[in-house]
Amino acid sequence: MMTNDIFAEGFKEEPYWWDAVPRARLAEEALPSKADVVVVGSGFAGLNCAIEIARGGRDTLVLEAQDAGFGASTRLAGYIGRFMHYSFTKLTGMFGLENAKRMWLESGEAQTVVLKRIEQEQMEVGKLWRGRFTGACSPEHYEMLAQNAELINKHCPFEFSMCPKSEQHKEVGTDFWHGGMILHEHGTLHPGKYHQGLLQAALNAGAKVHDFTPVMRIVPERKGFTVKTARGVVNARDVVICTNGYTNTTASAIPWVRNRIIPVPAHQICTEPIPSELMKAIKPSGRAVLDSKVNIYWDRPTPDDRQIIFGARTGRDEGSLKLNARKLHDCMTEVYPQLKDVKLSHVWQGVMGFSFDKLPHMGETRDGVYYATGFCGSGLPLGTSFGKTIGNRVLGKKEGESAFWNVGFPTWPFYNGNPWFLRAYVAWIDFNDRRGGQGHIVRGG
Repeated sequence: MMTNDIFAEGFKEEPYWWDAVPRARLAEEALPSKADVVVVGSGFAGLNCAIEIARGGRDTLVLEAQDAGFGASTRLAGYIGRFMHYSFTKLTGMFGLENAKRMWLESGEAQTVVLKRIEQEQMEVGKLWRGRFTGACSPEHYEMLAQNAELINKHCPFEFSMCPKSEQHKEVGTDFWHGGMILHEHGTLHPGKYHQGLLQAALNAGAKVHDFTPVMRIVPERKGFTVKTARGVVNARDVVICTNGYTNTTASAIPWVRNRIIPVPAHQICTEPIPSELMKAIKPSGRAVLDSKVNIYWDRPTPDDRQIIFGARTGRDEGSLKLNARKLHDCMTEVYPQLKDVKLSHVWQGVMGFSFDKLPHMGETRDGVYYATGFCGSGLPLGTSFGKTIGNRVLGKKEGESAFWNVGFPTWPFYNGNPWFLRAYVAWIDFNDRRGGQGHIVRGG
């Protein structure tokens, strides 16, 4: 019989980030009948898009189905860094050397876009700039990490160093990995505070943000669009979709985008406060961590260095949040046995948006609807960067150019946003991970 012994007093089934930044409740106002631009989604992409467009002088309306920031933007781990799901060699084979370089550089520049936005808006976001440790799950993964990083660095220089297993305890207090790679440019922040800063910046720029206004349908007209919502109808010259992992909740609003995004659930836990000596033993470098599997483990210290946030088992769902918490606690203590007696303060779920080709996408549909989506687990840097880029695209500015613009956006026959295949696909990935197959962060991002 299972007990509740891993749950601390006051245990919450909601994001740790919401403790410091509770969900914002916006003043309820009548929905306007028209706007120059309607942005659907109030996450990192939607708000960065709205900031650019509103500051460009256009009447901007953000529509959100729940409260502002309810989705992944206030649920993710808060990692800042470069990220691509393909090795540089694979990306070159898909798009050619010059396009691969452009994509890699643009994805890497996304973290700079985040940092500039924070500085520009003078946000206090609990930033920890300590780099990231990518743990190699086998000696073979360690070699692949090193080889791919060298190849990337040849074409797109970035700061990294390899850490052999003999030096691993200087970085992480575990023998779980076989050495790893340190990405010195990477960091973390408090995503709740970052989202709060973006929301305030969008409002200050003159954008109107309406929460609890789900979009039901977007109808192309001769000049612009009719946007039908649960609270009324808005006529708009331009529409931008920034819903990512929550795209299938927009019903038939924009089926072309919905049918190309796979919603993938991810769970995270947060420990109770840990004694400083134990925290230092587990996190001697204080770095955030993820590993080289496809279905990765990841962890990071909270901004105050008192607790650890841990995630794993992406795409799996045990039913209740408490059952998911138990599974994650098992994974966490597999990596850090020292935490077996440490209880949990929080567990929560978010939904990521993956594309079938594991690339982020931005572009314009045949009907002229703009979209920025498919961030594939890297929604903080890519959502920020893509949101800003597509905002400038709507304004007709040169800054709206992108290596990812209208890159082929595949789907599967008869797919309608319901990932019926996800359970089997994740089981296959986990099987290959257990066999030591080529991993996912092995390419050095």
